[in-house]
Amino acid sequence: MLSLHQGDVANVRQSSRGIPYAFPIRFCRNLHRRATARSAPEKSSLRVADTATENSSTDVNAGDTAKPTLPQQAPVAARATSGAGTEVTTAAARKQQQQRSVRRAESTDAVATFLTRRFGIAGGLAWLGFLAVGTLGEQIKTRMEVANEVNGTKEVQDAPEVVLPSGVRYRDLRVGGGQSPLKGYLVVLDYTATTDGVQFESTRARGKPIVYLYGSRPFTGGMCAGLEQALATMRAGGRRIVTVPADLGFGERGAVLRPTEHVPDKKGLVPPGATLVYDVELVRVSIPPS
Repeated sequence: MLSLHQGDVANVRQSSRGIPYAFPIRFCRNLHRRATARSAPEKSSLRVADTATENSSTDVNAGDTAKPTLPQQAPVAARATSGAGTEVTTAAARKQQQQRSVRRAESTDAVATFLTRRFGIAGGLAWLGFLAVGTLGEQIKTRMEVANEVNGTKEVQDAPEVVLPSGVRYRDLRVGGGQSPLKGYLVVLDYTATTDGVQFESTRARGKPIVYLYGSRPFTGGMCAGLEQALATMRAGGRRIVTVPADLGFGERGAVLRPTEHVPDKKGLVPPGATLVYDVELVRVSIPPS
């Protein structure tokens, strides 16, 4: 409802004073002005809405008459968006894989990693102490073996000659106190080999002992099957004279020792059917590294 303002009240007073026809005209004018003022914002908003509707309908009509380019570009945009999403996902996966690889590279011991994550730094230090004790124990064991080898080694004079069933003969000059060679063990040999009094190989002269896996084939340098049979009963630190028949040596074909990459000055000739004599020392026997 419309409220009466001060002008309306004045008009009512004037009408009560004897001007009955002026009041209805002014009162209606004021009501019309107020109604017009209040309806003006609503009309302007309606005009804006109508204009927007007309523009949108015009755009739709124009789109209907024009070439259908937008519907074709929409899938391209969708593909670009999906491709971008795939690239982002791939980059994230690569980053996670790099982080995992870095984590694996940082850890060289699975047990230490587990103990550190489970019990903190105290668990890692405990495992480190355990490894240190194990390493120290291995060193002590090695030193004890060396000490036993040194203490158990003794020189022998006028030792009897031993003949094996294969025909190999040997005579001990020094009995070792260390480990006997087993198949697959590393064996270090230092020897001088002659045939008919002529030297064909000497590791002592070269200053480079032979290192090989006991029981492996082919033989290294001047090694042969007869010498390996004689080594089976030796201990580390021992020394003996070994006589090998031709059939357990280089046979009827003989051998020619030629220089190699590791021993460039090696040379020697073994005649066919020659009997071999070795002055051999078993320097060391050890388990090969894994």
